[in-house]
Amino acid sequence: MLCEAVKKYISTAKGLPFFYIVGDEEYLSTLEELKQGGLSVVRVSDYCTNEDRFPDIDDLIDAIRTSDVDYKDNKSVVIGLGEYLALKGVNAAENELRRLKNTTLGNARVVLLLRAINVQAISVINEDNKIIGQQRVHIAADSTSSISITVLAPGIGNVDNRGIKKLLIAFEDGITRNCEVSTELSLEKSIIPVTLIDSAFEALKRIDDSVDLDKNLGSDEYWTRLLKETQKLGKGVDGVFDRYSISTDSLESFYENAVGIEFKNWLLFIYLKINTDKLKNSYLRYVLGMTVSFEEFIANVLNAIIDVSHEDERFRKYYDERKKLVRGFHESEIAAFIKSNEVDPRESIYHLTDNTLLERKTIIQWVSIYGNTDAVELVYPALSDYLSKYIFSGVSLAEELTEYFDEYKKLKISNHISPSFMSQVEAYAKTLKYARLQTRDSVVSSIKDKNDVFLYWIDAMGVEYLSYISALAKRKGLSMHVEITRADLPTITSKNRKFYDEWSGKKKYKEEKLDDIKHKEKGGYYFTECEYPIHLASELQVIEDAINTAATELAQHHCKSFVIASDHGASRLAVICKQDEKYETDTKGEHSGRCCKMFEGCDLEYFIEENGYIILSDYGKFKGSRAANVEVHGGATLEEVVVPIITLTLKKQTDIIIHVLKENDIYVDRHSGIMVSMYISDVDDKNNIYIIVNGERYLGSALDETHFTFRLKDLRRAKRYIADVYDGSDLIGRIDFVAKGKSGSVNPDFDALF
Repeated sequence: MLCEAVKKYISTAKGLPFFYIVGDEEYLSTLEELKQGGLSVVRVSDYCTNEDRFPDIDDLIDAIRTSDVDYKDNKSVVIGLGEYLALKGVNAAENELRRLKNTTLGNARVVLLLRAINVQAISVINEDNKIIGQQRVHIAADSTSSISITVLAPGIGNVDNRGIKKLLIAFEDGITRNCEVSTELSLEKSIIPVTLIDSAFEALKRIDDSVDLDKNLGSDEYWTRLLKETQKLGKGVDGVFDRYSISTDSLESFYENAVGIEFKNWLLFIYLKINTDKLKNSYLRYVLGMTVSFEEFIANVLNAIIDVSHEDERFRKYYDERKKLVRGFHESEIAAFIKSNEVDPRESIYHLTDNTLLERKTIIQWVSIYGNTDAVELVYPALSDYLSKYIFSGVSLAEELTEYFDEYKKLKISNHISPSFMSQVEAYAKTLKYARLQTRDSVVSSIKDKNDVFLYWIDAMGVEYLSYISALAKRKGLSMHVEITRADLPTITSKNRKFYDEWSGKKKYKEEKLDDIKHKEKGGYYFTECEYPIHLASELQVIEDAINTAATELAQHHCKSFVIASDHGASRLAVICKQDEKYETDTKGEHSGRCCKMFEGCDLEYFIEENGYIILSDYGKFKGSRAANVEVHGGATLEEVVVPIITLTLKKQTDIIIHVLKENDIYVDRHSGIMVSMYISDVDDKNNIYIIVNGERYLGSALDETHFTFRLKDLRRAKRYIADVYDGSDLIGRIDFVAKGKSGSVNPDFDALF
């Protein structure tokens, strides 16, 4: 209900305006009562000369001063004035109120319905007692206001109120909450609380409170685009993520979805930042926690692992999760990581993976410089398998070959020749013990049912790869049988291809990549450019590809058995040795000086004459031939002459179960070693079951078809052991067991990694 003072004012002309000060609570009801009392409404917003200009108060005053001309419309209520003056600030509001209180109206009655400036209005009223004395004022019991303003800079977001005029209209209509406006006008002096949104990022945060992020995570361009798409879809930022198919599933193809500078790549980054706490990948959570801009995200994914020691309890989980994330990264991107990772050589090896050829080469180079370590099994399992000791069996030179090639591989990777091994090479150069081995051609020719066999020739593959091939075959579920043979001299392809050319079976193939890597220009490796054995990484890939081919051919039943054979091996150590002989010859470059056409008067200490050639049996090289790339063949060392015949077949379709029996009762006897009993669910040859522990081979004794005992006579320490279990040439499983001392204790210094 209108107060008595305003009723009297309306009924009797005072010649001056009436100050009606209200708050949010009474604003609309008071306005309605004034309208019902016959007062016409004058909107301050109507005096805005355009959409984004403040109203012209001089025009407003002129209008109310002349309103008495029309006796039918000489009673009015002005709305929006208080809110307008509040926008202008304290000083402007008080000055305009002082002017208005003395504005003469004649017979007109003008009620100024003032909101949002109660403090300023009361201050002006208290300056002039006549206003109260003339009863031209009413102050509502609650004259407070809660209106506020959010100003969005032009071009930021979709705002209904574009321009100050729309804002004043909203106030005049009685809005009591926050009101958004897009304006170029300054409201820095406003009495009404103003929040300035001058970026798409701030606007987006207002739309979706899940965007609790830092603005620096994206560019203005991307925040603006995300804002527009969010507003268009009307489902928050989640709607945009759905549109671009961004979810945790995007991590399965992390490189494709995250690497790049496109909007979609950035969207995934923002999605991950918003949902960090929900991610299962703890390494990614770690990276996101340290990442303060999109530009550094991918670099952090690659490099954050560098600052985590391999002894940190988080390391192994971080390593595995990172390896999955960075799989698919290009070598050019990995190169920068490798450079950053060089700072601490003691840690750097643990941070590398076998995802890329570049990393595999780096691992090999590290091992060449610093030596083999338990880290290799983690970061490059293929290299670890290659370096593991292969136990030769079923051949007269088994023990000698086992020790020779175990040492040969170690020297190949360490990139040097020990005096003791050189003495061993020279001893074999004199005795030529390999002559006891059967020839490759005789073994291949004796293969039965050749039409059911796929003959796969890997040029230059010696026996050094057998431990690696054995591990690959096991992983592929293939049964492997190996025969150790010798090549013809000289160990060059032209003298050792008869087995392939005369193969009568329907399927055969020659793989030349291994030979190319070792000593051809198209292999891309040169000893003069890099003396480290980094080419081994490519060699192992050729071998893996061959086993994959075997698994595919056998699985598709294109053949019953897959035979891998070779013309000859090759020597890395003959290249490292750099030993030139005194004779210059016209040897063709493909032989790299390891042999030459026979000539009279050769008086070298280590050579053989065969098939019209003089063949070096140590690590010498005749002068006059093209230098080797990284490995050579043509000579008569064991690594050049001894070649395997590997027969791969499908294993029986059954899972082999291996259990250590009475594992709590395994004790060390200082005289007889350790006795271990095992259950093996399925074997092909119960008389050829053996285990390899610490590089030593122990043949099992069959109690029946599935139970075996092993006497490990060389092991006399109480500790945990790991044993590889073989059925003939097949690696069928790996088990571990703890051997205790007579007191029942275990030596506490055993390797914690076991």
